[in-house]
This record gives sequence, structure tokens and C-alpha cells, in this order.
Amino acid sequence: MKKVLFVIPYLVEGGAERALSNITTYFPPEWHIDILVNDDTVVDYSYEGTILTLGFTGKMKTDSVLFQFRVLLRRVRMLRNLKKNGNYQACISFLDSANIANVLSGRRYCKTILSVRISLKQSAIKPQYKYVVNPLVKALYGFADKIVAVSAGIREELIADFGLKKKNIITIENGYNMEEIRLQCEESLSEQQEKLLYDKKIIATTGRLSLQKGQWHLIRAFSEVTKEIPNALLMIIGSGELENYLKDLSKAYGLEEQIYFTGHAGNPYKYLKWADVFVLPSLYEGFPNALAEAVCMGLPCIATDFRTGARELLAPEMDLLGEEIQCVTETKYGILTPVCSGKLYGDAEELLEPSEHFLADAICSMLADEAKRNFYGQRSKVRGEGLKIDSMIDKWVNVIEEA
Repeated sequence: MKKVLFVIPYLVEGGAERALSNITTYFPPEWHIDILVNDDTVVDYSYEGTILTLGFTGKMKTDSVLFQFRVLLRRVRMLRNLKKNGNYQACISFLDSANIANVLSGRRYCKTILSVRISLKQSAIKPQYKYVVNPLVKALYGFADKIVAVSAGIREELIADFGLKKKNIITIENGYNMEEIRLQCEESLSEQQEKLLYDKKIIATTGRLSLQKGQWHLIRAFSEVTKEIPNALLMIIGSGELENYLKDLSKAYGLEEQIYFTGHAGNPYKYLKWADVFVLPSLYEGFPNALAEAVCMGLPCIATDFRTGARELLAPEMDLLGEEIQCVTETKYGILTPVCSGKLYGDAEELLEPSEHFLADAICSMLADEAKRNFYGQRSKVRGEGLKIDSMIDKWVNVIEEA
């Protein structure tokens, strides 16, 4: 029997976690799958295979340096033992902490394959990436048998900024099961929720409520949208550490009746089916699952030009790592706007940034023009055809067998 070992810190929330869930669920049945996680007591996503655990319970996604060091040591020791005795064809790790342990535990007994899911270059705004993760990437990733970048932009960054060899890096985008998405769309909302959304022009965004996702910039832009489109409603799907801040900002603008926070949603599609337009205001991404899923649903899409993912999905005709755009730009599969500053605003008094004005303009143009919405909805369906899960699984199997 063929065996593969996947390594990821948790199977809770997150785009990487969702991607691994999809990969294991649709992997060929002749493969035996093991999944090593920090904590197996809380699992949000479905999966196929056997869960193995490091035994770190009750410490969900902590950023403590001491905790991360303890996890690294235990993970390296366990991976060495698993690789030696597990008879795996490959060990495939997701996210940087797992990738580092995968390399340090060696490749003597099975192939070592790393999956890079975020822009390490843009993540350097965080001290832990600038001073710890990125130097380790430069020092260690070259020892892997193969590196799988989730987007072509990420691949180019790894080559240009981290000095990794082209021949060792391939791109495999996330894949999606269109039929499963359609089935989940059929789930109904509550009567109260449907009443809230009825007869509104709905702007939807999905993702963890965190600094990376930039939802506060969207709220500020939305304050301008409501002046032109009074029946607009912003639906924010997700949960996270910025939830209270975002709700307070909504109140500061007097928009608490026009911004709907769904909270954590195991099934975001039942909400997204109500949307007139999908907007992703992220500051940076690797390959944005939220945007890809909206594309697969046939929603007209607007995204900030974070490039590693946005351009591949909406504007493949553009240079992946070229200069950032400076205005609203209509592209082949959607609309791009400039990335916002990332500055956290405390109240409604401060003037909107130019990038927030551009975001508001793009939303208004889409909501006010039914023909444009229909056009980009159809373009999303075309783009979504290239994101089917089956073709992505074939690429993963080839990586294991050819690495």
C-alpha cells in the first residue's frame, strides 16, 4: 500500500487547513493517509486518513515563542520516528513551522515536500518572519526534495528573494469540488437572516477577522458606498481577533444596521449565494481561498492587488510581480484596486485613503451596473473551471511519485 504523511499544526479554521482537508478527502483511495497535528481534540474540517497528534491540547495557535520552540522539538523527534518506521513515500508539510520541522527531521527514509501557502516576502512586516522564519527558509528550504508553491507569484518570490532553485519548485493551486459547493449553497438561512438580507444590494467578504485581511478598510469604503446606494448591506463572514474592533468601527460610522457579522461559518456558501458582489480587501495573501471559492460560485469579484493570488485568479494577463496598480482596474476575470495601507483607524473622523476611495468606486460601479455584474459573474464561472479539485490531486500525486 502507498502511504503519505501530511503535517500541519491544526485542522481548525484557515485556508491552508481547508486546502489540506480537500486534498486528503479527494486523494486516490489506494493511498493510506496519516495527518500529524499539534492537537486532535478540535477538528473543524473533514478529512480522510488517520489523525496523529503531538499532544499539545488547549494551546490553540498560540504565538508564544517558548510554545513554538517546544512544538518544533517534539515535532522533529516524532517526524524522525515516523519517517524511519512508517514506510511513507513522502512527508508533505503545510505552513512554515511544519515545513521547518519536515526539513530538520531529514529525508533519508522518505521524500520531503514543503507546501508554501503565504507570501513570505510580504509577511516580513511581522518581526517573527523578518528575524526568524525567513532566515530559516533561506537556510533550510533548499534541502527539501520539492517545494510546492500555492501560486505562481509565491514561486517567483521563492526564487527571486530566497535564492531557491527553479527546478525544485512547482506551483499547484488550491482545488475545489464544484458539486460540493453547489450542495452547500442549498442550505437555508434562518427566517430572520433571510428577512435581513431581502431586497438589499449585498457586498460579501469572507475570511478570518485579522490584520492580514484588511476588513476595516472595506468598512470605511462601505461608508462611502451607502451614500450612493442606500440599500447596500455589507456581510462579513468569519470570526477572529479583530471582531470587536470591526464592530466598534461599524458603530462609529453609524452602520451597525447595514453591516452584518455572521460569525464563524462552517458553511460560508449559504451566505455567499445571496451576494451581488464579492470583495476581498486583503493586505497580502498566498492563494486566497475565499476569492477562489467566490469565483467558483460565479460571483462578480473585486480584490485588492495583493498580487500573489489576486492577479492569478482575476488578471492572469498581468505581470505577477509587476508594479502595483494605482487605480481601479477592470481585468479579464474581475476588478482590482490598490492595496490599502494597513493602518488601523480609531474612529469615523479620519479621511478615507485614496485606496479606500478606489475600493468604494469599484463596488459602486459593480452594484449600479447589472450588465457588468452579469459579465463578471460569467467570467468567474469560466475561471472556476480551471480550479477543479481532480486536476489538482493529479498534480499532487505526480509530485510524490516524481520528486
